[in-house]
Amino acid sequence: MNLDFKCLKCGYDKYQVTTCILPEKNPNLKFEIGKYYLKTCLNCGYVEMYCAKIIDKSEKYVPAKN
Repeated sequence: MNLDFKCLKCGYDKYQVTTCILPEKNPNLKFEIGKYYLKTCLNCGYVEMYCAKIIDKSEKYVPAKN
């Protein structure tokens, strides 16, 4: 994963990336497993979450229908 990063809270530019697996509910009310990246600022601990499907370009983003 290569994203430009400057902490929104403190402006620091060093971070740690961890992978997180979370359950997701799709429109058919079935549960799936979703992969996310968590970028943690090494100065203040602020965390940003990114969807791995979009970052890795394994899937095209399709907005949910209401």
